[in-house]
Amino acid sequence: MTEQRQDDRQHLEDTSIAVIDLESGVEFEGDGKNVSGRGLLFHAAMEPAIGADMQVTLSGAKSMKARIEVVRVQPAAGGFDVAGRITR
Repeated sequence: MTEQRQDDRQHLEDTSIAVIDLESGVEFEGDGKNVSGRGLLFHAAMEPAIGADMQVTLSGAKSMKARIEVVRVQPAAGGFDVAGRITR
């Protein structure tokens, strides 16, 4: 598989993520996997919809608040790996 990422990713060990689905108001938590200037990958027990607009708050070694659009969801280890494009 060809690497299509344009930005370097930083691993997010020990980083928890608070997530709010902005359309439904549903809140859930996840564990950070990696982040770049354009995207975020995290693991969560809940499966968001592709295209969902989410507000995420990272707490831990890397702290930030951002808005993402969900672009990929894959089943993984008792939950889902969620990839999002940072929009703000």
